[in-house]
Amino acid sequence: MITKILIVDDEAYIREELLETISAEGYECCEAANGEEALNILRSDNEIAIVLTDIQMPGKDGIQMIREAKEENCKNRNVEFIIMTGHGGSAEAISALKLGVLDFIEKPIDIEHLCHVVRRAEELVILRRTKEYYQASLEADVHAKTIKVRNLLKDVEDAYDEALTCLAVAAEFKDPETGYHIKRIGEYSKFMAKQLGWSEERQHMMLLAAPLHDIGKIGTPEIILLKPGKLDADEVAIMKEHSQNGYNILSHAEHSVMKMAATIAKNHHERWNGGGYPRGLKGTEIPIEARIVAVVDVYDALRSKRPYKAEFDQEKTLSIMLDGDGRTEPSHFDPQMLDILRNNSEQFDAIYKGLAD
Repeated sequence: MITKILIVDDEAYIREELLETISAEGYECCEAANGEEALNILRSDNEIAIVLTDIQMPGKDGIQMIREAKEENCKNRNVEFIIMTGHGGSAEAISALKLGVLDFIEKPIDIEHLCHVVRRAEELVILRRTKEYYQASLEADVHAKTIKVRNLLKDVEDAYDEALTCLAVAAEFKDPETGYHIKRIGEYSKFMAKQLGWSEERQHMMLLAAPLHDIGKIGTPEIILLKPGKLDADEVAIMKEHSQNGYNILSHAEHSVMKMAATIAKNHHERWNGGGYPRGLKGTEIPIEARIVAVVDVYDALRSKRPYKAEFDQEKTLSIMLDGDGRTEPSHFDPQMLDILRNNSEQFDAIYKGLAD
């Protein structure tokens, strides 16, 4: 590609001489008679690489032209400026150099010196443009690879999410609760987390972790899980073991979702008033993730049909949870979680109906 040079001088004969001399060196040239004309050419022609300009010109002088061209950096960032003057003022030279001018040539011009300076300017322009080209290529390559890595990570995350869902479903094989139950538990829990002001990342963690709350039932005998009547004391004791069993299954994992799931599995049967199991924790001693699941699990259980009970409608379910029925009491739950249920009951009902068995 031939380097293009703009020659700026108010003397026509000087422009003609310079144009003839520089063109003979293999450069493409164009000309302007003053600073304003030069700026217009620079704005419209992005191929100009070097500007050879006089300082003293009518109207906008060379220093003003260079300053404005530098301010319009978006189009002219790879342009090198060379100043020529017949006045040789040191103040002008200093002003020009402060603007980043490559060199300062005095008139009458030494053609050999001028050609040397022009070649040096050309080398700098080529170097800078080559650097930009490779930088842009590198950035494009990095961007493409970043997108590829993100897609791969998305695939891994999707596979992980599906694996958690499959694990939760596995826990339901021996249980009368359906796959829709575990999906609803995830959605309720995510909604509660959102109402609590949690980050989107933590909301998503709840969506994945909460459905694993009963994973420990894998180790519970079917005769107990499927018993239609009331469990005796020994059977109740065995059933309660599923909380610790769930924790034992999940607690070996290092992933943050699995750690959250382990915490929920162990503590979702604790009660706000201290009457729960396995440790009899009370109030804020119970991890908040488990306090969320404690509410949504009971809500969904009341809404659903079980071997030992009929399904309840929304009105009766809310009445039991908010007012109590002797077996389920408001004192079992974190009051903040009950407030969220009370104030957003329509959303809970919509989740239940949207994922009904």
